[in-house]
Amino acid sequence: MENVTKKYEAAVNSAAEISQVILDMEGGRFVLSMFSELLIALLGEGNLAGAMTALQKLCEVSEVPFVELELVEDDPAVWTTLFADTLVDVLEESIS
Repeated sequence: MENVTKKYEAAVNSAAEISQVILDMEGGRFVLSMFSELLIALLGEGNLAGAMTALQKLCEVSEVPFVELELVEDDPAVWTTLFADTLVDVLEESIS
């Protein structure tokens, strides 16, 4: 259970860090919104490989380490969904 908690915290922290980097850019809300929607759409279509590629590109743009290797032993769809949900939450908080 402790291992899952650490992975959860790592995924949420990475998503929050990426969100802050993107939001600090000009047009950041739009970019973050588009990536969030893209991740959710790809996951909804069952395209986990596409979602992971989009997530990796988002990490590269924001210069935040990609966490795939740490999460590979569990269901990556669960962790990618958590990541996408966190991006949406941070975006919503930035708007209010």
